[in-house]
Amino acid sequence: MHDAHFHMSKELFDLFKENKMKGICNVDSVEEYECIQSLLKEYPFEFSVGIHPWKADQINFEEMKPLFSKTKFIGEIGLDNTWCDVDLDVQRRVFIQQLEFASKYQKPVILHVKGMEQEALNLIKRYKNTYIVHWYSCLDFLKEYDEVVDYFTVGPSVGIDEAVTNLVKNVDVHKLLLESDGIDAIEWAIQSRDYLKMFNHSIEQINEIKQMDCTDILDQNFNQLLKRA
Repeated sequence: MHDAHFHMSKELFDLFKENKMKGICNVDSVEEYECIQSLLKEYPFEFSVGIHPWKADQINFEEMKPLFSKTKFIGEIGLDNTWCDVDLDVQRRVFIQQLEFASKYQKPVILHVKGMEQEALNLIKRYKNTYIVHWYSCLDFLKEYDEVVDYFTVGPSVGIDEAVTNLVKNVDVHKLLLESDGIDAIEWAIQSRDYLKMFNHSIEQINEIKQMDCTDILDQNFNQLLKRA
């Protein structure tokens, strides 16, 4: 089983290691990078590095640039006018800097888009790359995103949130990945901190929506993403 996008905590790492998971951990600061490196000595996993739009006014691109060279994935990066009040001009500037770097070195990008879906889409069209949209929860622009991006990580709210459920219904199963987004996100989405219960819930919902057993396909999708990195 895989977790294509998560934020690390001791609780999650213990479960991740215990259940021999594969996945991509999000890193959004130098301090977090150093912490992740110590955990990698205990158990291997992939990690992405990116300046989250919520922190675009706190973390300097030049400070993070050396870390971008040490990762296979750039992210999560993007635009958000819903869950944060960071100046959008600052978000755009930092987002574009990272898109340019990722495109230049062909490092796949993990996207965070909330309330700014159309503008983010217009920007990524300028930079040819492999794109993974994390927890897309908008009923609009899905067809347009599907024409441009390579994968969608399915948020824990599938079967509960109309937009996430709509995504699974309308996107080809070979473009879907599983994600937790971290223990706190699981609790927010399904009122549980049970890591494995969340994955079982997501897989059951995807299988029901697709009317087929997608378990192996989802893991194969993740393996293909790793090969592309």
